[in-house]
This record gives sequence, structure tokens and C-alpha cells, in this order.
Amino acid sequence: MELQTVPFDVENIFAKVKKKQALSKLRGADSPLYKAVWPMTCVVRVFGFAPYSFSQDRLVPSSLIFTVIATIFYSYTLFQVVIRFIGVKRETSTLGGTENTKVIINYSVVLYELILVTFTRSSFVKIWNALQDYDDYVRRLGYPRKEMRTAIVAWVLVIVNTLIWTAINRFGMYAFMESWTYNMGYMLPYVGTSVAIYKFMAIAIFLGQRFHHLNMIAIKNLPFSPTVGKTFVSKQIILNLHNDLMIAGESLESLYSWSLLFWLGSLSLHTISNIYFIIEWMIVKEWKTESWPLIGCLCLWLVAFIVQMILLHIACDFASSQANCIGPIMIEWQVRLMKRFEVDEGSVELSLQFLNRKLKFSAGGCFYVNLPLLRSVRNSYNIYFNYTFLGLCKYLNYQIASSNPLITCPSKLSLGISLTPRKIVPSYRDPVEG
Repeated sequence: MELQTVPFDVENIFAKVKKKQALSKLRGADSPLYKAVWPMTCVVRVFGFAPYSFSQDRLVPSSLIFTVIATIFYSYTLFQVVIRFIGVKRETSTLGGTENTKVIINYSVVLYELILVTFTRSSFVKIWNALQDYDDYVRRLGYPRKEMRTAIVAWVLVIVNTLIWTAINRFGMYAFMESWTYNMGYMLPYVGTSVAIYKFMAIAIFLGQRFHHLNMIAIKNLPFSPTVGKTFVSKQIILNLHNDLMIAGESLESLYSWSLLFWLGSLSLHTISNIYFIIEWMIVKEWKTESWPLIGCLCLWLVAFIVQMILLHIACDFASSQANCIGPIMIEWQVRLMKRFEVDEGSVELSLQFLNRKLKFSAGGCFYVNLPLLRSVRNSYNIYFNYTFLGLCKYLNYQIASSNPLITCPSKLSLGISLTPRKIVPSYRDPVEG
């Protein structure tokens, strides 16, 4: 047998090595995901919620310097705010007690998040590395993810939140006649809480995006499907990738279970109190002494809280719904094989496990955070708004009737709703007996 020499193709070998090096560089700080969200990452790190860094293309726990500085700053701010609140004379005890409670609850929430970040750094970096490993694996399979939309959404969130908090700062300085330093000190713990919420929301959405991407890969590679790509992905590979993402999702849910409960409780308290005081100051207060900058400031605070609550529900619902779609896809996979070949029906029963293993974000084990919960909260807010409005109108009618029994509530305040019996005042044209 005569041996033949094979020519050594330097160009092809060099191209393969260069391609392999290019793929290896798309990790760590050079990954498309990190490049897309780096503005959010910088903000989260400054506020003390990202004590992580990259080491050899892997995210690892790093120094806690920003976390310690943020904890000291938030504690000092709480002390200054409480000292000032003690010296301020409120119109009612309800207003003073509500404001003190809101500040203390928000400080407790942000402090809990800083402590959580400190002791769960290793768990969080595993979640991020799992997302990075998924992106790297599907890129090698020929299904790379595009992060252009993620980058656009990240920049939009940063810009919109900057505008909202800047407007709150300007309105607050004008309405309460405060200095920029004090107003920023009062506001930054609330900004810190919102940053922690957006951090969780971003990771949940990233996880949901990868579940959606994997579902699309599974649908394209269904047996005997005309949409099968050039690279066929086996069922076992899809199941392994889904299992890795499910482990990351379950870790994320376990990590932020109590945080979800605290966030929703704090946001609900602030939303309800703001709605109450806005309605009270617009209805009960006299028009001459009404402070529109104060109402505008409260409305901006209300917008910030409502946006956080809505996005929190959307992120949890998106991640859980996309994670739970793999069950029907796998059943469809087995049904197609059964129609074409003689496959045991037990294989379909084995696929039913994916219908039982579902990802749900629980708020401290009390309830699941999803869009149906948001609709329930909206209905509760509507009922609260109606009862609060009618109660304040009734209270106003009572105050006016007590001061002058012959005067009824103006139509502007009662909005055409008669809450007290209307007394007829005799005019000079009516006949008067006696």
C-alpha cells in the first residue's frame, strides 16, 4: 500500500484557529450580554448591589467596598431624615406616622438587599455563569443569540429612570423648600431599592429570553419539521440545556423569594399612601392653599412605584411562562415519532414530567408573582380608590354641614354624588308662612 502525502493547508488551519479564538473571546466582559447591559451594571455596582468581577471569563465574587459604602450612606441618611422628621410639626399625626413608617420600611428593605448580596454572591455568580454557558453552547451549535434588543431596553430603562428621579428631585426641592443635598439624601435609598428591583428584573428577563430561545430551537428541530435548520439539535441536548436553565431559575427564585415579598409590600404601602394623600389634598384642602408642586411630586413618586411594580410582575411572568413551555413541545416531539415509527407510548408518559416541573416565582411562599396577581392588585386598588374618594367626599360634606347647616357640598367636590340630604333654602321669592 502506497502512502500518499496530504498537503498541509495553512490558510484553512489558520482560519479555524482564528474562528476558535473569536468564539472563546465572546465570554466574560466580552460577551454580547455583558456588552448590552454594561450601563445597568455600572449603576448597580455603584449602589452596592454588584460585588462581582470577571476572572478568566467567569464571574466571581469580588470586593465589598461599594456595598459597605452604600450601607454606611443609607444608615447615615436614615439618621438625618429621622432627626429632621422629629423636629417637623405635621398637620396631622397620621401624616407624620405614615412618613416615618415609609422611610423606615424602605431602609429595612434596602438594608436586607445589601445583606443578601453580601452573603449570596457565590449563588448569584452561578446563575450568571449558567446564562453565559448557555449562550456559548448554542453559539457553537449555530444558534447564536442577538442582544440588540436587550441593549436598547437597557439604555431606555436607564434614561427613563434617570428622568423620573431627576423630576422627583426637582419637584421635591421646590415643593418642600429643601436643599439639593438633603433631598438627594432622602431620595437615594429609594433609588437604591429600585436598583435592586431592576437587577432582579433584568436577570429574570435574561432567563426568560434564553428559555424562549431554547423553545424556538426545539420547535425548529421537531421531527419531520420543514423548519429544521442546517444543524440538527437532538432532543437530549435540548433537555440538558433546559435542565441547566431550570436549575438557574430555581436558584434565582429561592434567592429572591423573600425579597419579592418585601418589595411588593413596600411598593404597595407607598402606592396606597400616595394615592390617599393625593386624593385628600385635592379634595379636602381649600383651593387657595393647595400646593400643586406637592401634588406633582407625589404623582411622580407614584409613577416610579407603579412602574417598578408592573415591571416586576412582567419579568416574573415572562420567565416562568417561557420556562414552562418545554412540556408541550416535548410531548409534540414524541407524538410525531409515534406517528412515523412504532414508538412505545411510555416515552410520552416520561415527557409528562416537564408539565409538573414548573418554574414559579414565589413571594416568601405566600403567593406567586405573575400577571394574574397584578390584575388582582389592580382591582384591589380600584376598590380602594373608590372607597377612599367617597369617604373623603362624605367627610367633606360633614365638615361643611357642621359649619353651616344651610350649605351643601359643592358640585365640584361631590362630582354630582349626593352623600347627604340636600336642604332647601327658601329664597326671597318663596312664600314664607307666618
